[in-house]
Amino acid sequence: MRRADAARERITEYLMKNGPVVDKTGRATAVLKGAVGYEASDAGFSQLISSMEKTGDLTREIRGKRTYRIARSSAAQSTKGPGDHDPGVSPLDYDELAAVLLARVTRVLAKSQASDEPAAWARRRIEQLQGRVDELQRELARAKAEAKASADEREELRGQLEAASHNLSLLTERGTTKNRPGRAAERLGKDEQALLYELRGQRRAAVR
Repeated sequence: MRRADAARERITEYLMKNGPVVDKTGRATAVLKGAVGYEASDAGFSQLISSMEKTGDLTREIRGKRTYRIARSSAAQSTKGPGDHDPGVSPLDYDELAAVLLARVTRVLAKSQASDEPAAWARRRIEQLQGRVDELQRELARAKAEAKASADEREELRGQLEAASHNLSLLTERGTTKNRPGRAAERLGKDEQALLYELRGQRRAAVR
């Protein structure tokens, strides 16, 4: 008998006699390895347990990377123990084994579909966020256009204000020039200016 087959029988016999191996710390594989006296490496024993699970000889409760429970599968429990079966009769109920394997495939497919749900949700969320980004970009473009129009309008009003201020300054200067004394007298000839000064002198004398 090969070493692996002997180890399989020891594991099966131990689980049949003692029931499931349960460890709250997640070291059920190590506990079972010590219980059956497996002397090879931990990695080899883990591979053996994994192989027995795939063939339907046992089931495991795994969370993360730890194993919390190892037990005989329902298919293995429905068969006779090692050395108790009749010669020439298979120790496995293949119909039961097929049902167990089908159940495992169903669970694997369910987990696969469940793992696709977060990805689908993430894609939908990304699409929603992309739509929101596009909307914000459109709003930003409108705001920039409105800001530019307001800036152009302010610039135009500033130009109009400066033109109005300039015109007002010219009008004020012209009014001041018209009222400035002696400005009109400068346009007269010498004789007219002399007459004008004489008239002003007479007027001042009359006022006194």
